[in-house]
Amino acid sequence: MSGTRTLVHLLSVTMLLLWGGVLLYFYISGRLANYLPPDGIFRPMVLVSGIGLAVLGLFNLLTMGAEDAGCEGHDHSHDDHDHDHDHSHKDCGHDHSHDHKEGACGHDHDHAHTHDHGACDHDHDHKDCGHDHSHDHAKKAGGCGHDHGHHHHPDISAEGHAHGILDESSWPGRIAVLLILAAPLSWAALSSPDRYSANAIVNKGLYDPNYTDTSRAEQFSLQNKPKTVAKSATTTAAVVTTEKVADLPPPMVSPADLGTGAPAKPASTPPPGVAVASAANAETQTPPKNIPPPAQTAKSYGTFTLEDLKAQVPQSKDGNFILEVPELYYTGGDVDVQKVLTGQMVETVAQILPEKVNNADGHRLRIFRMLVQCCAADARPYSVPLDFGKKAPEFKDMTWVKVVGKMSYKKEGTQTVPVIEATKVEETTAPDNAMIY
Repeated sequence: MSGTRTLVHLLSVTMLLLWGGVLLYFYISGRLANYLPPDGIFRPMVLVSGIGLAVLGLFNLLTMGAEDAGCEGHDHSHDDHDHDHDHSHKDCGHDHSHDHKEGACGHDHDHAHTHDHGACDHDHDHKDCGHDHSHDHAKKAGGCGHDHGHHHHPDISAEGHAHGILDESSWPGRIAVLLILAAPLSWAALSSPDRYSANAIVNKGLYDPNYTDTSRAEQFSLQNKPKTVAKSATTTAAVVTTEKVADLPPPMVSPADLGTGAPAKPASTPPPGVAVASAANAETQTPPKNIPPPAQTAKSYGTFTLEDLKAQVPQSKDGNFILEVPELYYTGGDVDVQKVLTGQMVETVAQILPEKVNNADGHRLRIFRMLVQCCAADARPYSVPLDFGKKAPEFKDMTWVKVVGKMSYKKEGTQTVPVIEATKVEETTAPDNAMIY
C-alpha cells in the first residue's frame, strides 16, 4: 500500500472511531438523559451504534495490510512499452489486422493479416512501428472469459484504481471532507449546553398554554378513576341501574295465567322508593343531547375527593402536596380536581422565567418544565404562573427554583388558569432528569 493510501486509510479509521467514541461518551456520561427518554430502544440503540462503529474502525485498522492482497492482478499500467491498447478477444483467437505505415521500419505497406496464436486472435494497427494499439475485450465463452476496459490515470497509485472519495479527491478535497465529518460532531459534543435557551422555550409556546389539552392528561391527571362524564340527573332518576334491578324480587304469576298463556301480572309492587320505567315510558323519554362544552372550558371527569388526593400525591413534612408542573397544568381542565385542590398548599421544582401575559402590575413570574414525547427535539414547555401579591422578586432566567404556595384558579379569557399564590421561592439544584418523559 502506498504512503498516500495508508494515510487516507488511517484517516477513515479515525473518523469511525471518532463517531463511535462520541456516541459511547454520551451514553456513559449520562448526558443522553437530556436528549432521549429512558423507555424504549432509543438509549440502547445509541450504545449499540457506538460499539458497532468502534469495532468497525478497529477492524479496518487491524486489517489495513490486507488491501494489497485484494488488489492483486489489477496493475494494468503497461509501463514496459509505449502504446495504447484496445483488445478485441473473440474466443481468445487473437485475430490481428496490421496497417503498417512508413516509419521506423523503413517501408510503407498496407496489409492485413490474421495470426492464429493458439486460442487468441489479435487485431493490431501498427503505426511507425511504435505499437499504438487499441484493445477491446469482449467476454466470450472461450478461454479468455472476461470483458474489461482500461482507463489509466496518472494520479492514481500503483494499484491503478481508487476506493472512495478520500482516494479520488485531491488533498484540499480530502481536508474539506474530514472537516465536514469531524468538526460539527466534535463541536457539538464539547460545547452543547444540553438544554434549551430561554428564547427557544418562548418560541415553543411558553406563553400560549392550553389548559384543557388532553393529549397527555391520562399520564398527569390527578383523577384516581378512569375518566367518565358524570351521569345526567334526569337520566338517573328515570332509569334504574342494573344493580338495582337485580335486587328487585321476581314477579309473581298466578297458575291461571300460566295455563292460558296470558301475560303474567305482577302480584306485588316494587319496594317504595324504587322507580321502574315502563317500556312505553322509556320509548317516550328523550335523553339529553350530549353537547360538548366550549373548546377551552374545564370539564368534570368524575368525583374526586381530598382523600383521593392524599392517597395519590405524596406530602412533604410540612404537609405540602408535592406535584410536578405538568400535573398542576392539567388541573386547569378538571373542575372536580380544582374544587379539592383550591386552597391546598403545594410544592414543586421548576425553572423560572418572567411572566409576559396578564401581568400589568408585575406581581407574577412563570415556572415551567419541559415535557418530552419521543426525544428532546419534540419537547414542549408546560407552565403555570406564580403570583406574589406584590412586586415579584427577580431571578436569573432559567434558574431552577423550589416553589411553595397555595393553589388557586382564575378565569382569564376563555380558560381557567391554575395559579400558585407563592409563599416561598428559593433557588435549588436541577433534578437528575431536567426533562420530564
